Amino acid sequence: MISTPEECVDFVNTVGLCAWSAGTPLPSVAEQTPWGDQAMLHTWFWKDDLHIEKRLYYGQLWGAGTPVFVSLTLLPALIAAQGDCDPRDLYEKNRLTRVALSLYEHIESHGPAAKKELPYPPHTSQTPPLVQLQQHFLITKVGLTGRTRGTYGYLWGTCESFFPDAFKAASKLAVCDARQALAAHLGMPEARVGKLLRWQVVD
Repeated sequence: MISTPEECVDFVNTVGLCAWSAGTPLPSVAEQTPWGDQAMLHTWFWKDDLHIEKRLYYGQLWGAGTPVFVSLTLLPALIAAQGDCDPRDLYEKNRLTRVALSLYEHIESHGPAAKKELPYPPHTSQTPPLVQLQQHFLITKVGLTGRTRGTYGYLWGTCESFFPDAFKAASKLAVCDARQALAAHLGMPEARVGKLLRWQVVD
């Protein structure tokens, strides 16, 4: 049973990859707590604090509204399994939108930025490009803008600068080996894992 941040870290380290809430094929932190439908309320700060403290990784790898926790041990394999993480290559391959690329380039040039500081075009939904950039391990939360109502928000920075050791380890893994290892770890067919995590076809 998970009732403290430390127990959450232990659980994530044990399973490697899990969802925050129920409703995915993965183990869920919420399902392991004593709080039932109130689990996400009780664990709200854990997802951000434990990530910013670099005790685990937290991000929307499965799409908007489907955040996951990843152990730092498994993180290099997830990064490697994505294949090409160069934002300009991804844009040329139509795997990254122009808006997402512009947000990344702003962060790359100016450093960590709050959501409201990013250069969104007028009348553009802000969530999809942030999710897309997270799915390719291009950006991640690196800090908070505040902890009270009206101030709570995130500072976004490049994922590689925030988790350099994970990227260094990922660079030593072959894409195919990382994908096979993840599929075996999750006990799922590789094709299904690839679909869930939106892996691109390797040339």
